[in-house]
Amino acid sequence: MESLAAPAEPPREEKRAPSFGGVQLKHLVCGLLVLQNTGAVLLMRYTRSMPGEGQYITQTAVIMQEVMKGLACVVLLLKDEGTLASAWEKPSEALKTSVPALLYLVQNNLQYVAVGYLDAATYTVSYQSKIIWSGMLSVLLLGRKLGAHKWLGIVLLGAGVATVQLAGQSDAAKASAGDAAVSGKAVGLVAIILAAMVSALAGVYFEKILKGAKVGLWTRNLQLAGYSVLVGYAKLATSPQGAALRAGHTSFFFGYTKMTWVCVTMNAFGGLLVGCVIKYADAVMKDVALGAESSTRLQCERTRQF
Repeated sequence: MESLAAPAEPPREEKRAPSFGGVQLKHLVCGLLVLQNTGAVLLMRYTRSMPGEGQYITQTAVIMQEVMKGLACVVLLLKDEGTLASAWEKPSEALKTSVPALLYLVQNNLQYVAVGYLDAATYTVSYQSKIIWSGMLSVLLLGRKLGAHKWLGIVLLGAGVATVQLAGQSDAAKASAGDAAVSGKAVGLVAIILAAMVSALAGVYFEKILKGAKVGLWTRNLQLAGYSVLVGYAKLATSPQGAALRAGHTSFFFGYTKMTWVCVTMNAFGGLLVGCVIKYADAVMKDVALGAESSTRLQCERTRQF
């Protein structure tokens, strides 16, 4: 007599995380982002400080790195899909990508304000509060659940940032005979905390639109590069350097050297890496990777001073 029991279903294969050469992609791209950002900072300092360098307009370099990132996305899209139609076939999705581009513009302006009032250590440590905001926003906007160890790390990081800020305010009060330095420090701290919040919001929002809709990574990066070029050009056009360009007193590529182009290319590669980290990991890991780079760079600067 044959058994009437239903045949056992074959065991389902667990979905494996994408990997390359036996290394999970999320770990690989995070490591590459740390190396890239460290190298990019060194290159930017070289091109701004060494003899024969530093004559170029930084805003044109930002525009060119976005152009190069966009061109790289075009090549990758043509290779994968054979067309660029995905970049504009969903106008509502393309419009969503304008949000992080505008948020990054606000972040950059706030960072410029903060750097004028804060020392390097206070600036670097305070800006790492974006990891705190990224964790909280990931819970609010993405519905992500963070484990106890992650919440503990966020709390400890918050305590460290608060300690540095309080110490900075105390030093400013002792060093200043009046209230000018203290108030300036407060402005800088408010600006850098707001910059960290805006940066975290941009990263988490980009993760949401990158993973929430069936739009490819290179399509999103191409859209983001396009908006960033428009925002960068608008900022350049309203600056004194833009007025000099329109008057013919200088040219768009004035002062560019081979090392300038290397720096622009490195930053463009970094923009692609950020998208990969958010795609294969998340916005929190992206901020942790950039925080590791900032801490290493700050330690190198302190070592060099002694």
